[in-house]
Amino acid sequence: MGVDAQCRGLVSSFLQAGELAQLAPAAASAYFLDVDGTLLEIKPRPQDVSADAPLRELLSRLAAGLNGALALVSGRAVDDLDQIFAPCSFPSAGLHGAEIRFADGARSRAESAVMDAARPELRLFAQTHPGLMLEDKGATLALHYRQRPELADEVRAALEKFARRPGLAVQEGKMVAELKQAQYEKGTAIEALLAARPFCGRTPVFIGDDLTDESGFDFVNRAGGVTIRVGAVGPTAARFFLSDPLAVRTQLRHVAATLDA
Repeated sequence: MGVDAQCRGLVSSFLQAGELAQLAPAAASAYFLDVDGTLLEIKPRPQDVSADAPLRELLSRLAAGLNGALALVSGRAVDDLDQIFAPCSFPSAGLHGAEIRFADGARSRAESAVMDAARPELRLFAQTHPGLMLEDKGATLALHYRQRPELADEVRAALEKFARRPGLAVQEGKMVAELKQAQYEKGTAIEALLAARPFCGRTPVFIGDDLTDESGFDFVNRAGGVTIRVGAVGPTAARFFLSDPLAVRTQLRHVAATLDA
């Protein structure tokens, strides 16, 4: 059994007030942050999520203090992240790593044509099941069932039909399941960002809240970094827990406060 498998499910520790600033000082760390459920509360509709001014100011201050080594790592598209945090713009990994915008503006992006065969059928599936929402992100297709939780099994079955094809996989999350290219995940996205400036040579910190973040926790643990799961305590590779996005912001404010010391 590998190290990650051994760690998953063990009891993690709740971070105490100001502890993150001690574990991951700004001078030596690179911060990778999930968005929905981590920095911001989850909304019934993804398009209703937006970052408030205090959060934008906090992240901008942190990014400056980290010499730019702060990135968003999300299942959302990078352009969607830009809209949420406008006018701020940060290095970002979107679509579970299927697209990355590096600090120098360079981009890597997976082809969306691989989803062409699944797109019409999944759109029809959502239309014939009121309450479901298909989010077409180009390189991934997400079915949200927050309004119809009783359809979870049907949603997974609809996606798994296409995931049988080589190179595709189903990624489950909180009241959502997503068809994606199997080679992309948050762990590979963080690895790619960490190999580039200004992240390289720093100790990674990853904060996330969902099953989609577990590959990120696995990679950061192997890299000797700090991993934090937000929300309900459950089986996870993360070494630490925080209760909610408010607790995340509180910890980040403590980190920001050290920049003035």
